[in-house]
Amino acid sequence: MTVAARRRDLDAVHAGLLRWFRSRHPGEDVRLGPLTQPSTGYSSETLLLEVVRTTGGVERTDALVARLPPAGGGIFPEYDLDRQACVQAALATTSVPVARPVAVESDEDWIGTPFFVMTRVAGFVLADTPSYVVTGPLHDATPAAQGRVQREFIDVLAAVHTLDWEVLGLGGLTDPDARGCTGYLREARTFVEWSSDGNVPGVIDDALEWGRANLPDPQPEPSLLWGDPRLGNVVFGGDWHQVALLDWEMASIGPAELDLAWFLGLHAGSVRSAGADLPGFADPADVAARWSAVVGRPVEHYPWYEMLSLVRAESIFLRIRRMLLAAGLDQPWLRATTPGELRLAEIVSS
Repeated sequence: MTVAARRRDLDAVHAGLLRWFRSRHPGEDVRLGPLTQPSTGYSSETLLLEVVRTTGGVERTDALVARLPPAGGGIFPEYDLDRQACVQAALATTSVPVARPVAVESDEDWIGTPFFVMTRVAGFVLADTPSYVVTGPLHDATPAAQGRVQREFIDVLAAVHTLDWEVLGLGGLTDPDARGCTGYLREARTFVEWSSDGNVPGVIDDALEWGRANLPDPQPEPSLLWGDPRLGNVVFGGDWHQVALLDWEMASIGPAELDLAWFLGLHAGSVRSAGADLPGFADPADVAARWSAVVGRPVEHYPWYEMLSLVRAESIFLRIRRMLLAAGLDQPWLRATTPGELRLAEIVSS
């Protein structure tokens, strides 16, 4: 589900989007089908829609996706739709599969907020809750299919990391002085202060202090980072072929090991909660070795990157918890120690 402080009036959004599409296609008969909202995601609001345009008796239907900042606030301080569109437009010129951007509208008069429209890629996505480790189509797939999914995911992630981001014009994603490990530590501190409203848990304070005392040396050359590499952010075809990578709002320029650690760390947390991994999945060492073979360097100082990725993930959870508690939902899992906190404590004490 999308976590937000309030709900939008989808009838008003529908009417505004219809006016917007008609303004872009004068002289055509434009109709807009019902808006539907996927159940997955904790960030931007996503709307699925179909636009039917008729010209000279010829009808054309476009399946699209609109992304909107969460109503009333979300899990990030700012939502830069131009940034997402810029990354996806650049990646659309490469072999990395993404949804093609259609337009970013900054004028809030249409629906009360900026929005980003992109093509809809046919396929399905894995639900975040419960985890694919516990149930769902990947859990029920054969071990051979599970292994192929994991291998192809690592291959496409490594492909992102080997792109020439300067040639793609993506250097503006991150200031040059913020692309190293020290810059990412500063960003992590700023984010957790905001997400926790200043009430930073001791385990995160300790982890950031450990990070400052154990900076990787040497540091890798910066790469394009996806920011949120998860199997839940992949559109799969019927044969488990990966047809689109989603959610580029956390994209940046920095150490590619952060992306690898994000994927492995979040997956490890799901495995701890479930008590077992998928039988077709390789262990983390083999996954890291496969990634290394593509990017052309060994994985060094992995615990440091895992620490920073977990701090970021825990910071997002702190924001979600604040919002859910403010909305009146107080469940035991919101108060319990998370797998990420346990792993952070292990890293700091090792």
